[in-house]
Amino acid sequence: MSPLSRRALLSHLARLSAASAFAPLLDVAAAPAERGFTPPRNLLVLFHPNGFEQGWKPAMTDGALSLGPTLAPLEAFKARLLVTYGLKAGIRHEVQAHTEGMTSMLTGALIQKADAYAAHPSFDQLVAEKIAGASPLPSLELGVQTQVGFGAGSNAAVMTYSRAGKLPPQDDPNAAFMRLFGKAATPSELMQARARRQSVLDLVRADLAKVRALAGAEAASKFDAHAAGLRALETRLDALSRVRCDGAYQRHALNDWQLGASERFPLLAELQAEVAVLALTCGVTRVVSLQLANSLSDRRIPGVNPNVGLHTVMHSGTRAEKLAINRYFAGLGASVLSKLAAAQRDDGSSLLDETLVVWGSEMAIGNHLNDPVPFIVAGGARPGEGYFHQGRLLEVEHQRTTRLLISAMHAFGLTGTTALGDLKDDLSRGPLPGASRVAP
Repeated sequence: MSPLSRRALLSHLARLSAASAFAPLLDVAAAPAERGFTPPRNLLVLFHPNGFEQGWKPAMTDGALSLGPTLAPLEAFKARLLVTYGLKAGIRHEVQAHTEGMTSMLTGALIQKADAYAAHPSFDQLVAEKIAGASPLPSLELGVQTQVGFGAGSNAAVMTYSRAGKLPPQDDPNAAFMRLFGKAATPSELMQARARRQSVLDLVRADLAKVRALAGAEAASKFDAHAAGLRALETRLDALSRVRCDGAYQRHALNDWQLGASERFPLLAELQAEVAVLALTCGVTRVVSLQLANSLSDRRIPGVNPNVGLHTVMHSGTRAEKLAINRYFAGLGASVLSKLAAAQRDDGSSLLDETLVVWGSEMAIGNHLNDPVPFIVAGGARPGEGYFHQGRLLEVEHQRTTRLLISAMHAFGLTGTTALGDLKDDLSRGPLPGASRVAP
C-alpha cells in the first residue's frame, strides 16, 4: 500500500473511532448464550436500610413463591425473583453494626474503627470494570437523602467503592440528569443529540466502504464484520427511540431544603428511579446503584412513619410500624422493576430482561441483628434463560452475603472471582450454592 493510501486509511479509521462511544449498545441484544444461560447486559444495585422485620420470610407453596405480607408489593414480579433467606452480614460487632454493615455489604471489607471506610472495591465496580466498555459513564451512583440528616457524610451513608475509594451517591436527581446528558435537558434537545449521533454513524458507514476498497481482500472480512456491527448499532438506536429514551424524565426545581425534607422522600425516590432507568435505557452507563437513605437515617416518610424516624422505628417500634416501612421499601423496589419492565424492545423483551437487579440491605433488622440479611435478585434475562434460578425462595445456612454477590459477578463472566474484600473464609468464598440454575 502506498504512503498516501496508508495515510488515507488511518484518516478514515480515525473517523471510524467516533462510533466507539456507542459500542455498549451493540453487544447484548444479540449476545450468544454462554454456558447454558444468557448473560445480563446491565447491573442495577438497590439498597434499603435496616433490613426487614422478623417474619418476612416468604414460602414455597405448590412449587410457587408465596411472598407474604412484607413482600406483597412485589407480587407481579414473583416469577422473576430469587429471594434468599439466611444470609449473614459482614458484621462482627467489633466496631459499630451500622457502619460495619454498610462498609462490608457490597465490598466484603472489614473495618477496624468506627469512622473508617472500606479498603476494597464493591462488587458493582468490579462488574463495571468488566462490562463498561466505551460507555460514557462507567457507573452511576444515585441516592435518596443519603447525605442529609443523621448519618450524613459518614461511612454509614456510602455503600459503593472504586479501587480509589468511596463513591458517595448523588442525591439530587437534576444534578444526576445533567451528568448523564449535559446540556441536553429537554426531550427535543435529546432527540437532536440522537439525530447527530445517527448522522455520525451514517458518515462512518459510508467511509468504511471507502476504507474497505483501500484495504484489500485480506482485511475485507474484518471490515464487513465492523459494518455489520454498525448496522446492529443503528438498529439498536432506533429501538431506543421507541422506548422513549428522550422523554422519560421531567426535571423538577428543588432547592437544598426540599432535597433534604422528609416529606420529599417519596418524590425523590420516584425521580431517582426514573434517572436510573433512563441511564440504562439510553446506554449512557451499564451499572447503576440506587441507595434509598442511609443506615442511620431517621427520615419521617409521609404516610409511612410520619411521627417517628425510620431508624428509631426499626430499632424499637411496633411490628406494625416496622411492617409499614418494609412494605414501603418493597413498593419502591416494585416500582423500579415496573419501570424496567415498561421499557419494551421490538422483539418483546424489556430492559428488565437485560438488567440484573441485586437488592439488599446492610443487616437483618435495624436493631443490629446480623442475620438473616434480606437479599433479592431479579431480572437479568428472559424468564428461564438467565444465570439465576428465579421464582423461588433459597434458604441457606452459614453463608455470607458475599457469596450471592460473587454469583452475580459470575453471571457477568467474572468467573475467576472467588472472594470479596477481607471475607475469605469458607462462609464467604465462591458462588452461593443453589442460586444458579446452570452452575453445579
